[in-house]
Amino acid sequence: MVIINLLSKKRRESKGKNWIILFLLVPFVLFVLYFLSISIYVVAKLYLIKSDLVKIDRESEMISKEMTVNDEKLKRYVLSKFILEKIEALNNEKFPYKDYLNQLVSFMPSGVVLNNVDFSNKGWISVSASILGVNPLKSLEESLSRTDSLSLSMFGSVFAEGISRDKSGLYNAKLQFEIKKNAGK
Repeated sequence: MVIINLLSKKRRESKGKNWIILFLLVPFVLFVLYFLSISIYVVAKLYLIKSDLVKIDRESEMISKEMTVNDEKLKRYVLSKFILEKIEALNNEKFPYKDYLNQLVSFMPSGVVLNNVDFSNKGWISVSASILGVNPLKSLEESLSRTDSLSLSMFGSVFAEGISRDKSGLYNAKLQFEIKKNAGK
């Protein structure tokens, strides 16, 4: 007589199937866990970004309110700045008459009186002066002939157009001062 054990064969077959299911189930569970962890991470990041956006929106509203409150002050500031820039531009374009006159006066010794200053010729200043005597005339001549004082001034050169003496004993001199390029700027 032969005894057949059917139960053990089923057990052996079920044990083999369990290993296959176990090998398939473990990667699936790991994949599901990985997917869930990534999903949780993304949801947490979205929550943090949303809270940052809400915070930025509140700050932008506060800044906007502050700007509207200070709108009139801002308009006055911008207008004042514009006006000051225009004034500065106009001042830069002006001819520096005062500076040239101060330079001319610095060349004139005592006893020399300026009668006429003419700026009409571009690049030149014509000067008429009355000189009270010979000594002031020599002082004027020495003052104008010094090259160191002329080189430091706004003038490139000076020449006498003419010197004459009138009946009262006054000397009248006509001088031409050449303006250096960019001297007044």
